Amino acid sequence: MGSSEKVGHGNGQEHVLYLGSRKSRKLIRCYRKEALGAFRVELELHSSFLRRHQNTRVEGLAILVPSLCPSHVRFVALDWVRLERYLTKSKGQRGQAILAGARERAASIHRACRYLRRHGVNNPHRFLVPLRINKQISAALYRWADEFMPEVRWISTN
Repeated sequence: MGSSEKVGHGNGQEHVLYLGSRKSRKLIRCYRKEALGAFRVELELHSSFLRRHQNTRVEGLAILVPSLCPSHVRFVALDWVRLERYLTKSKGQRGQAILAGARERAASIHRACRYLRRHGVNNPHRFLVPLRINKQISAALYRWADEFMPEVRWISTN
């Protein structure tokens, strides 16, 4: 996804993370919902995404769940230990400076990975590890799909 991410303010939330854009196939908004004591993830699927997945009817939305997790909705973190080991081995002393630069950009996985690519770390996604919350998100999506279309028997891939 050609994601543009930014932290915004508005609607009573302190920080909103946007992944994607109004013109991309999907837009994801993530923010803490204090009133509910929860972290909220809003997924906005645009018509180009729906057409690509051959979905043109509201009744078919729930069928998209297996397509969404983990391909389109996945939380990850950098494995700093593996990255440091790799940088030390492949870049020598320069590796520590690269690691420090990546840590400065760690608030955004995309920025950190872009920085690493610019500094000679090919395929920085090798150092991304999925977070445990992915299972909860996938389970929540399947629960929603089950409520939305109870007649479909879901087979979770997680």
